[in-house]
Amino acid sequence: MNDGFSRRRFLASSGALGAATLFPSKAALASAPARSEQVASASSADVATRNLVHSSVSKVKWQAEPFAMPDVRLLPGPFKQMMELNRSFLYSLPNDRLAHNFRVTAGIPSDADPLGGWEAPDCELRGHYVGHYLSSCALLHVSTGDEPILHKANDLVQILSECQAKDGYLGAYPTAFYDRLRRHEQVWAPFYTYHKIMAGLIDMYEHTGNKQALDMALRMADWADTYARSFTDDDWQRVLLVEQGGMMESAFNLYAITGNAKYRELAYRFEHKKIFDPLAANEDKLDGNHANTNIPKVIGAARGYELTGDTRYKAISENFYRIVTDHHAYCTGGTSNGEMWHASDAIAKELGPAAEECCCSYNMMKLARHLYGQSPQPQFFDYYERLLFNVRAGTQDRNGMLMYYVPLQPGMYKTFGTPFDAFWCCTGTGSEEYAKLTDSIYFHDESSVYVNLFIASKLDWKERGLELRQTTKFPNDERITLTIDAAPSQPTALKVRIPYWATKGVTLSINGETQSVAAAPSTYATLEHPWKAGDTVTIDIPLTLHIDTAPDDKQVQSAMYGPLVLAARLGTEGLTTSMIYGGSGPRGFDDGYPMPEIDLRRRRNNQAAAATAAPSDDVWFEQIESSPQYPLQFRTKGREPQHTLVPLSQITDERYSVYLRKVTDTESA
Repeated sequence: MNDGFSRRRFLASSGALGAATLFPSKAALASAPARSEQVASASSADVATRNLVHSSVSKVKWQAEPFAMPDVRLLPGPFKQMMELNRSFLYSLPNDRLAHNFRVTAGIPSDADPLGGWEAPDCELRGHYVGHYLSSCALLHVSTGDEPILHKANDLVQILSECQAKDGYLGAYPTAFYDRLRRHEQVWAPFYTYHKIMAGLIDMYEHTGNKQALDMALRMADWADTYARSFTDDDWQRVLLVEQGGMMESAFNLYAITGNAKYRELAYRFEHKKIFDPLAANEDKLDGNHANTNIPKVIGAARGYELTGDTRYKAISENFYRIVTDHHAYCTGGTSNGEMWHASDAIAKELGPAAEECCCSYNMMKLARHLYGQSPQPQFFDYYERLLFNVRAGTQDRNGMLMYYVPLQPGMYKTFGTPFDAFWCCTGTGSEEYAKLTDSIYFHDESSVYVNLFIASKLDWKERGLELRQTTKFPNDERITLTIDAAPSQPTALKVRIPYWATKGVTLSINGETQSVAAAPSTYATLEHPWKAGDTVTIDIPLTLHIDTAPDDKQVQSAMYGPLVLAARLGTEGLTTSMIYGGSGPRGFDDGYPMPEIDLRRRRNNQAAAATAAPSDDVWFEQIESSPQYPLQFRTKGREPQHTLVPLSQITDERYSVYLRKVTDTESA
């Protein structure tokens, strides 16, 4: 980004996705290389789920566990479409181009055309996307059973192993970057990038069984450990100011896999006291701190609590989650403006063109998932759903290109990267997110299935013989249907999350018979039944109209329909393709766009006008007839001008405003 807009840099260029297909061709399948001998036979077992909750060193067991990802598959619908667009993008990136900077750094000849943007040879963050790419391929393989993408990722691991062979260091930039860290010279986040590569290798092992990737991750950790131990404690804390991101989480994950206390101690070494000490004391000191690179540190604390039982880490992760969601989150659930946190409850004052960096939402969802596993309260998935439907859905264009920010300044528009010349941090987390859309729909305990998200999908709980199919067009339709395709071998309850916004009542039926079960908002409705194949459960959840109010200006409000944040359509004036694609994000305007108003003022002496004014309740919008482009449409009430509202996730190629100003003072006739 330009220095006046963000401290991050972007090397802009243009491009197009080209003719990448959604699935590999028959020729590609025929020519796919044999799997590396380093890959274990249990490659599709998704050992990550087992390691997460069943590691031999774990001290805190999750109370509700995610199903192994091969047990869940998406059915046709918008989420499957997102995954397929992402699959196409992952296939479009050649391994030689991804590996170019690694080879150059290792002194291995490469004649590949370098990638651009944040993977360009002169960008100090180069290499970070390659870590995301390995994670994405591993997640896509385990989410879909795609074997060729696994072969492609295995080949990339082999190439990277050749680059690591000399001394255990693996990077797309030289170790001189770490010398600059030692001298306290400016350098762009080498340990942030190092973590992404380590995390990608760990995911390749945990999700696909690639033993070579694990060996490489351990060598990377050993190199980092040697480097970290060469500092005094005080000097090391200065190093940790430079965006080290998720190193703590990766080190704890290696401890979970190996049981080697060396990696547990490395994780503790990466504890960033400037961030953790206030959180341990339940103090909100987030103002002025970079958001995206600090959230992964807290994920590390959550992971540390699970593995060590350290209650300080439990307090840090829980306090942080509460502070962010209560005091630093927009109506969408997203957080950050200009990549930074600002004063507590500063929402209306922080509606910038660089609001809610997409990486922040990805990482907050990861944190919510950890906290939910530790204590399966439906409120965690109320928040997860809000992020999923407003900041993840809708940040991928029709060609699979991804966004960096979700702008909230009135009059802004969505911007997307280009195929070979973006590779922002959010390109990486987006590639991961759209590869793992199956991982949180269903959880289970010893005797129940938790239905947390309403996404067309099927579940195969092999241990119980239960096959469950969810069909729905939610949120365009209020009905969710669960079909028992194979009955469980023992009594099994279905626990259906009743969302916080479901305030008009929920109806649950089994085989057409309405059930008398408690179904209050932000609870689970529990259905117990002697299930047999062919049984159907129907869940009707009326989507309610409700308002989210900015805490620092009660007149600044956003409209919501169920979990969906709505945005006022503001037209396309001045927009060009080059503004939407290939830049570093929207930059705002000198004069700005005024925030749209909902004028609900009543005239004292004009009864006719008063009769046509908006009703006295707080909901100042109503649903109207759909259009071919927007299946859900709404309109503001009150005086002209009235504004058309549509789900933010469905906005494309036009200006919008998520927040509107409510005007209610009474005026004279």
